Amino acid sequence: MNDCVDPSSQANLAKTMTYKKTMNPHILLLAAACLVFSQTASAFEVGEFKSGMNREQIKTALKSWNFEKSIETPDTLMTYDATDNAAARRYLFIFCNDRLVGFDQDVPGSFRNLTTIIGNYNTDYGNPIKILALNNVIGAGEKSTLSIFWRKFSDIIGVRYQQMPYNEQLTITNQISNNCWQAPR
Repeated sequence: MNDCVDPSSQANLAKTMTYKKTMNPHILLLAAACLVFSQTASAFEVGEFKSGMNREQIKTALKSWNFEKSIETPDTLMTYDATDNAAARRYLFIFCNDRLVGFDQDVPGSFRNLTTIIGNYNTDYGNPIKILALNNVIGAGEKSTLSIFWRKFSDIIGVRYQQMPYNEQLTITNQISNNCWQAPR
């Protein structure tokens, strides 16, 4: 320290420097909290559909999509086109306590599309967090399912490929943690 500075000032300066050193953990804690909040706030958003929307908000947003049919249960809303419609769209909205926590969107089912999606998700999100491979017997024969899930911040994003005797289905799924069921599923 400088000889011209009063010793009591030197003591105050030392206290100030010590105080600033102890502030760093608080600043780091605040920064970590902001990071966690920003990841939580970045929950999934696909087109007009955002996690946390209620059923009425989803129905309002769907009016401009002109789906031909819909089916509702207490925890889901499925909208889709008739089988003879070339668009063949199908959206499944999954609710927990009247809030959107899951969104499934069908895309054209093919093994080529599946491998493209898996490759893109591996590049974007790294290794999958869960892989499910199942075989079930259904009325028309056997159904094989492959589901792969990745973590995207606080969200779960996944792909599900189902092969049945007469067709195949490929679905992209977005899910968030909730208190009705364990994600991913």
